[in-house]
Amino acid sequence: MKIASKGGDRWRSNMRIVLLALSALAVGVVAFLAFRSPVTPTMAGTKVSIAVPMQINSALILVASGQGLFRKAGVDVASQPLELGKDALKAVLDGEADLAVVADTPVMFALLGGADIAMLAGISQSRRALAIIAHSDRGINKIEDLKSKSIGLTQGTNLTYFLDAMLQVHGVPSDGVTAIDLRTDAAISAFKDGRLDAAVVYQPFLGELQSEMGNRIKVFYGEDVYAFRFILVGKPSYIDSHPQEVRAVLRALIAANQAIRTNPVEARRLVGDVLNIDDATMAKIFEPEDYAISLDQAMLLALDDQTRWAMKKGLAETRPMPNYMNYMKYQDLEAVLPTAVTIVH
Repeated sequence: MKIASKGGDRWRSNMRIVLLALSALAVGVVAFLAFRSPVTPTMAGTKVSIAVPMQINSALILVASGQGLFRKAGVDVASQPLELGKDALKAVLDGEADLAVVADTPVMFALLGGADIAMLAGISQSRRALAIIAHSDRGINKIEDLKSKSIGLTQGTNLTYFLDAMLQVHGVPSDGVTAIDLRTDAAISAFKDGRLDAAVVYQPFLGELQSEMGNRIKVFYGEDVYAFRFILVGKPSYIDSHPQEVRAVLRALIAANQAIRTNPVEARRLVGDVLNIDDATMAKIFEPEDYAISLDQAMLLALDDQTRWAMKKGLAETRPMPNYMNYMKYQDLEAVLPTAVTIVH
């Protein structure tokens, strides 16, 4: 026999009200969390200075700064704009910056010279970021025609290695050309004035010269010869004593890489604005696939190749080949993005 209970009905009614209230509260909490800012609170003592060459291959740093991704990762980054990667490396070695963006060749020279430096991650790799340019009216139609010609470039950088590699592949002896050591602006000026037959130039200057001089110049890329790499480096003592800051920087750069892939036009325009390059030129030279965070075996092989070249050329003391793996702080990148570390360790 079924017995009706007014007290039981009231209890069930009250429970329904409580459950509805809890459900509404849960929805409110979810909405609050969904619309809350994803910014990670900045930790005490997390200010990091990064020396950055103002080149297109520094795009990950520029995007991370411009889109507030460092702040969202919980780190306060102050960028030091410089012309060249070797200038940025010097800033770290001189204690004027915590981290630096620099190409692999200056890193190789620094390590062979006994510098206290370690690599955190590669941040870009391009095969069309630099090229040899030559005046069309000087009879230079192929690399072999550079024999006895004057070529301007900044020595002690990856430009030196690139030029030598290009000459070697095409059977031109290094001493068969006149290489003139000039800073970038001076080399470009001398080339435009006709005081140089050729020059080794990187982006964005390469794209600007192509737009300005058109068919008056020949451009020789080395896609099959050389990959232009930018690496994030720092002193081992700083990296070891600031793991939170270093990993926050890496997380921000990973987010910047995703931002470039997701919205390349927005990223391109941001980089162009920072570097003062018009968007028409940027559209020709900005390649989203050039940017990725990694520590891979190809980087180690490139450093080995450049070391053998430097010793053979007498640019570095002949010695046993360094194990560049010992100068890679892969643990930090592995902690934030394990798939980015493919070196054998």
